Amino acid sequence: MGLFDKKYCDICGEKIGLLGNRKLDDGNLCKECAKKLSPWFEERRHSTVEDIKQQLEYREANKEKVQNFRITRRITTKKYTVFLDETQGNFTIAHNLDTKENPDILSLSDVVQCNMDVKQDRIEETYTKDGKTVSYQPPVYKYEYYYSMKIQVRSPWFDDMDFQLHSFAIEQENRAEMMEMERVGNEIIAALTGQAPRMQSGMPMNQGMNQGMSYGMNQGVNYGMNQGMQQDMNNMQQSGGTWRCQCGAENTGRFCEYCGSPRPF
Repeated sequence: MGLFDKKYCDICGEKIGLLGNRKLDDGNLCKECAKKLSPWFEERRHSTVEDIKQQLEYREANKEKVQNFRITRRITTKKYTVFLDETQGNFTIAHNLDTKENPDILSLSDVVQCNMDVKQDRIEETYTKDGKTVSYQPPVYKYEYYYSMKIQVRSPWFDDMDFQLHSFAIEQENRAEMMEMERVGNEIIAALTGQAPRMQSGMPMNQGMNQGMSYGMNQGVNYGMNQGMQQDMNNMQQSGGTWRCQCGAENTGRFCEYCGSPRPF
């Protein structure tokens, strides 16, 4: 069969337009049928035609669960909303809870693990001198943060429901936004696992880090406090009993009350 030969969807039988084919392990899938699959499903190319037919049957049956879902609680992020039906012990993650979006309805008992992941990007600040980009001495950095949820579940169609809590990078100066992301992430963890968060807004982040985020945060979660950043902290100003962290917060204890960084010595 040639590259430009007409192809037909092995699910609905309709002709597939140019660039509209979604290749399966043993057949073809049109984009309209592909839209009906779970948004968390990632194994399409390794699925057979029979696998897809079975999932579409499940997705059709899921619409009844959506209609019977009774919201008792919702946790809204800037990307998705976590809906809970605590009377039936179910939850879903969606933009809208309707049959058009048809979000997957799962039991809370299907949650294997729920973690909040924090990624840090370090960006060196420079200036221009004689038309050239020059680094400060010692180097000066700014930091950006990305908060996301990593939810592992038991489902025949997908293993993970991972999503970012916000749309754009959060700069280090935006402490209120960072604390809000932590609050929302902790609330999701508590709601899906039944474990109360041990770190609340305003509490030292290093407390949760030293405890390994045992309520569900990734053990060994990395806030980017690598050796290079520790060297940066040696350049921070110190006066009397207070010291200024790289993130900009003033502290008196051994660790930064905002980002958890150790006091330089």
